[in-house]
Amino acid sequence: MSTQPNPHRPNPVTHSPEPYVDVKRAAAYLSVAIKTLNEWARLGKVPAYPWGDGSRKTWRFKLSELDVWMQGRIHSVRRPPLSEGSVRSEKEAH
Repeated sequence: MSTQPNPHRPNPVTHSPEPYVDVKRAAAYLSVAIKTLNEWARLGKVPAYPWGDGSRKTWRFKLSELDVWMQGRIHSVRRPPLSEGSVRSEKEAH
């Protein structure tokens, strides 16, 4: 049995795992301040992974998880989109 690749049989496609990104890149992705994202991570408001054993954690993020988290917030019932609120306020004023 040969361990050489078979030229007639393509190698299976291997997908590399999604990389973790630092707080600077994750904050830029979400368009929030680094300090804000660090606080959200510390409070467990966003999906984040602590890096290091000290009391001051460094956080790592997966952009796909942040995207899912943000999509959930966009479709939240907590408050209407700004455009709907503006329309409602104008109608009530007349």
